[in-house]
Amino acid sequence: MTPTLHIHGPIGEGENTPPRVAAFLDANAGRPVCVVVNSFGGIASDGAAIMALLEQHGQVRAEVMGVAASAASLLIMGAAQIAMHSAAHLMIHEPSNLAWGTAEDLRREAAHLDKLTHTYAAAYSKATGQPIARIRAWMAAETWLTAEEARVLHFCDEAFGDVHAAEPVAAFDYTRFKAPPPELLRQAGQARGAA
Repeated sequence: MTPTLHIHGPIGEGENTPPRVAAFLDANAGRPVCVVVNSFGGIASDGAAIMALLEQHGQVRAEVMGVAASAASLLIMGAAQIAMHSAAHLMIHEPSNLAWGTAEDLRREAAHLDKLTHTYAAAYSKATGQPIARIRAWMAAETWLTAEEARVLHFCDEAFGDVHAAEPVAAFDYTRFKAPPPELLRQAGQARGAA
């Protein structure tokens, strides 16, 4: 049986942290493992750290069940193989932050976010083979992909499962994103008229 780690909910909180993932991978060094992800995202730097850990391990299959958005979509890019349930979604966008201070402070923060955006775009580009400029445009637009779209664009290697047997998406108010797909809102029980 393949050792499996579940990452559900916010990246960087609770058990969804780089040290926990590192401990799991260290305990299974040299063995194929599976990391199951259902997360709306969280702390981008923790997503990047987990991506690096998965890449270093080298034998990780990531399975997206529900959603891998923002930092969660970044972390799975370190897996040797990425699979998405046919009812799952993947989202990439530019990192954001809350900032306070003088105009110069805010300019420094904007420059920092520009660097993060470029670094993360390069990571998506390396994993998918898509040009960085195209990735940057998708990130700026906040791009949501179905499993099949992700497969065609090389964000995942395969789609699996029955669309009617989907795992519920990670609990989150997806209306906080710019353009969440209506089917995701329905899955989350947030679409108008949902029970």
